[in-house]
Amino acid sequence: MKMFRFRNADRFVFVSIALLALLMIPSTSHASEIRYLWQSSDQFVALEHQDSVSTAPVQPNSHPVELPLDRIAAMLASIDIHATGNGKPEPLFTRSGVEVLAPQLQQGLRQASSKEDVTFAVIGLHDALYGLGRSPKVTTGRVFFREGRLNIIVGLAQQEVRERDDRRLVPFTPGVRQKASEGEWQLLPHPGQKGYKLVRKDWVTFSDEWLAPVAEMNVTPKQTTPTERLTTLKELKEKGLITDEEYKSKRLEIINGL
Repeated sequence: MKMFRFRNADRFVFVSIALLALLMIPSTSHASEIRYLWQSSDQFVALEHQDSVSTAPVQPNSHPVELPLDRIAAMLASIDIHATGNGKPEPLFTRSGVEVLAPQLQQGLRQASSKEDVTFAVIGLHDALYGLGRSPKVTTGRVFFREGRLNIIVGLAQQEVRERDDRRLVPFTPGVRQKASEGEWQLLPHPGQKGYKLVRKDWVTFSDEWLAPVAEMNVTPKQTTPTERLTTLKELKEKGLITDEEYKSKRLEIINGL
């Protein structure tokens, strides 16, 4: 009987084919478990499996949970961010960002299981350096409800969006339980809030007893004029942050409200 022997070249081809076959096996990794509930260009709200913590098992979330839309919106609007070296704190989310994100988070918390978190990426137009114009900046996060508290862990905080970036190589990643997010910034509560807790520089929680300051309870767009809203909408479309369909639908909504 003849013995078959691999030559070096044959061995290389065999190993290469084997590795390629392994790469083609469907992945069961964390990324494959993401369920997108809403997407608009690079923005999204999704359900994904809880991120792991090396020190202890992750406790199940109290999901699904039903939270009032106005309460979620008020919580988002109440979070400030202070960047090292900058002036006074400013809102983490733009008003339009809150309007877009709040109903999607409500739906996510309503559908999530006890082993799932709600993750998001939302882009808003923020003042550029020295207030000269506005530029798109992304904020990402991980949201979950447990033991009577809504948890928000911020991953990217008002990070500049480069339109040519390939999101497969430069993804919008949410915050994680295991370690604090990078960046010289700090989340802060607005003064006078009860039931707001800063767990980490990037992690805040809101208890059932939380009440927003009266001045912040109204997060509807009536504090801005239709002209301002149409201008912002046009800028979002021109920068490719919303689709033509979304632009037309929202524009018609604003005009019908005149």
